[in-house]
Amino acid sequence: MEIKQKTIIFILFFCGCTSNPFWEDKPTKKVNISGIVIAEERVSDVPVYVWIEDLDVSGHADTTGYFSIDIPSLEAENGNFSGSVRVFYYIHNYRASYSDLYITDGRLTSAQTDFDEDGRLLDSIKLEKLVSLDLTIDNNWNRSAGDTLIFTLDLNIKEYPVSIFAHVNQPGGQQGYEPSGVLFSLISNNATYYDENSIDFLQRYDFDPGASIKWTYYIAPDAITPFVIDDYITLDQQSIPTGSYRIRPFAFIQQDQVPDDLVQSLDILDTENISVDFLKMPLDMIEKNIIIQ
Repeated sequence: MEIKQKTIIFILFFCGCTSNPFWEDKPTKKVNISGIVIAEERVSDVPVYVWIEDLDVSGHADTTGYFSIDIPSLEAENGNFSGSVRVFYYIHNYRASYSDLYITDGRLTSAQTDFDEDGRLLDSIKLEKLVSLDLTIDNNWNRSAGDTLIFTLDLNIKEYPVSIFAHVNQPGGQQGYEPSGVLFSLISNNATYYDENSIDFLQRYDFDPGASIKWTYYIAPDAITPFVIDDYITLDQQSIPTGSYRIRPFAFIQQDQVPDDLVQSLDILDTENISVDFLKMPLDMIEKNIIIQ
């Protein structure tokens, strides 16, 4: 009887121990932020890009505008992260917005202004459109017959002044400059081509609120060139093949309140020169396709 009592006491002690260094796991503190962000007047299904400055953590809102993002690496052996960071909400042709998030010792502080202490946005975010973009283009281009592709891009400026950088060229025998810089992405394999022979330089355009502009593009049948990667190109890539293409003109909308790091977090390293990276830009525009023969 005496032996049984000692055994029971030992088992109770064993189960009640919570600090044994041999099997205790260090508790993990997960930080999550969530909320609703709505892009007004959206005409496409492009998701809102959500990016946390300084921490370089990002995600996207879903089709309803809801986002939920886990923030890792706030706790470290040499000191946990403390400070205020900005959470940005971004679509290229919308006025960017941000919320302040306060962190102390790797955890959200209770003294938040835009979030609650559990990381939920107190109020939904509404993004205002800066400029609407609408392409008018035929759905077929017969390059084999030597036809020039002609299409237009309508820009309607909303309630804020807008600065747009675009490539231009000066046609021979004509006064003034015409817009250029068009990306053609083959739907079957995403190979991308552009009008290299039409690009002269980058031009800045400043527009007042309420302005309506129509840009007309002229693409010669021999002006389309593939992007060269690492100075290497195969023989079958030297001319644009027939097929169905997505088309997007290059037009970079300048926003001083958008950090360069936000754009770079999208893997867009150069905003002054046309490149395949521009296809990664979240842009609210109805996608237009064209069949090239």
